[in-house]
Amino acid sequence: MCLLLIAYRQHPHYPLLLLANRDEFYRRPAAPAHPWEDSEMVAGRDLEAGGTWLGIAPGGRVAAVTNIREPGVPEPQQVLSRGEIPANFLRSTQSPQTYAAGLPGARYRGFNALLFDPRADRELVCAGNRHAPFAMAPGVHGISNGAPDAPWPKVKRGCRSLAGLIANLPDQLDPENFIAPALTLLADDTRAQESQLPDTGVGLPMESALSPIFVRIHAEDISAENHRAMRGGYGTRASTLVAVDHCGEVQLWEQTYIDGTVSGSPRHFRYPGR
Repeated sequence: MCLLLIAYRQHPHYPLLLLANRDEFYRRPAAPAHPWEDSEMVAGRDLEAGGTWLGIAPGGRVAAVTNIREPGVPEPQQVLSRGEIPANFLRSTQSPQTYAAGLPGARYRGFNALLFDPRADRELVCAGNRHAPFAMAPGVHGISNGAPDAPWPKVKRGCRSLAGLIANLPDQLDPENFIAPALTLLADDTRAQESQLPDTGVGLPMESALSPIFVRIHAEDISAENHRAMRGGYGTRASTLVAVDHCGEVQLWEQTYIDGTVSGSPRHFRYPGR
């Protein structure tokens, strides 16, 4: 998952509204969002490592993870898959704060994890191994592949757009007032100006290619130095919307993409509230 846009306590009916894009190599096998047979959750599944990038569970529990872009940082010994972080939270009954505190951060490559449970004292926690876990304050937030709320162009652009979307959002979500405009927001492929790009160590051409909200990179679009790493293509594989209401009902919509092109219609899943 490479972009999370979060509206926390910004709507009177929905304490959490989450918009997310998962960016990944086109060749990496994955299953779209579905109910897991071995756990009570709905999530996509990485078929290579077995984890997920984002999912929901009964009671309004939500979890997501993004990696931190830090080329050249050595892999930890006995490394664990970051995709197990949201999956294990959704399987558990631990509060976000307790779960975050117990994560073996040194065993993972760099990550940020979003953990939400409306029944907890600290409902929304951002865990990570490049910062201490913290409870997120009410507001509109963005997390990409750097620090939480780092002012990357896609984060700033996405947060502005999300704030505008929810400003007049009614209590009942439907395709016209939420799903379609939210997916349009996540399909924004505008590249940032060179002067606005972060420096994460991947070089200017790749920083530019990764700068849109919706990423689409094919071999012919990149320089020879990056060709091997991106062979087969890389980009947004799924756009996901999550809404948790004040009764704990949680809904998830997912639109998948194949090689950067829409694949089918959005899927919808729901766990009722109390």
